[in-house]
Amino acid sequence: MLTDTLLSPFERARTRLFTRALEVDVLRGVLLDKRRRITALLIVHASVAFTLAVFAPTLLLLAGPLLLGVPHLVADLRYLVLRPLLAASTRAVLLVGSGLLLVVRLAPSLGLGRPERPELALAVGMFVLASLTATRAGAGWRLALALVVALLLATLGAIWPQAFRLALSHAHNLVALALWAFAMTQGRRSALTLGLGIAGLAALLLATPLAWFGFHAGLRECFGLHTLAAADNLAPGVRGARLAVGVVASFAFLQSVHYAVWLHAVPQEQTRGNATLTFRMSARQLRQDLGAWGFAGAALLCLGLPLAALLGSPLGVKDWYLSLSSFHAYLELAAGAVFFVSGRKPTGFEDATCR
Repeated sequence: MLTDTLLSPFERARTRLFTRALEVDVLRGVLLDKRRRITALLIVHASVAFTLAVFAPTLLLLAGPLLLGVPHLVADLRYLVLRPLLAASTRAVLLVGSGLLLVVRLAPSLGLGRPERPELALAVGMFVLASLTATRAGAGWRLALALVVALLLATLGAIWPQAFRLALSHAHNLVALALWAFAMTQGRRSALTLGLGIAGLAALLLATPLAWFGFHAGLRECFGLHTLAAADNLAPGVRGARLAVGVVASFAFLQSVHYAVWLHAVPQEQTRGNATLTFRMSARQLRQDLGAWGFAGAALLCLGLPLAALLGSPLGVKDWYLSLSSFHAYLELAAGAVFFVSGRKPTGFEDATCR
């Protein structure tokens, strides 16, 4: 298989690194226990992301979407739609709704006007229909609560469309942590503890002068994106450059953790026992989930996005990606509603086995 051949050098390097790490007593205890391994690697990732958020937030804002954006969208699709044992109607709602939301985001490029209101209508419709198709007997109160949330989203989005979209872009970075902690792990207590710690670090960036210190001592601009220019998009109307810089740093940090949850924690949760996922195993499972054509398309997008940024404008490619990928925030909310109203964890996270 061509994929196995291409991945062979990376597999050999991984094996050597893993073997060396197992020779260290402290690392052996962490690496051979899945719960500890997931937590430890997320802590390491969060520590590096926090440091970069303080001293080089624009580097995170550019590198994250360009390098990890497409893989994390694929993970969204796999672990929220394709792998769980959903009713056929529920899966169809999530897939069709996501596709229509993606098409709507293309509207400005085609000269078809602003997409905010059609996008909101589609998103709320997907949320409601997915909830209705997933409701189980005796869980009417769960459906009622989900419909109240849908009404609230529709109202806020209709009255304040731009503010709603901005708030959603910030809040959705925490959605992955919530989905992982409440629906996709057996170690809920450790996941909740880690999630609260990550939220606390984000609050630290907002409420203290730490990000402002990093702004003066670190990298203010990366590939044409200045921290204050990023603040104009992420914190419009915020008075005071210090707070605006804190918002940028907090967003960059949480976005990076968001990617790590989907690309590390969630896939590892589905391994059998304490097993780890090799590159070949990951590629084979991805091909099985997406099919040959879907696998090829995902691979091309994963490679094509950073290549387009390298050959063109990194900032422009990043903005294009973020615009088109915004559908996945609504997908995560709708999938969360599905898991809530059904009262079940997604299959695979309940028994911690691979399909």
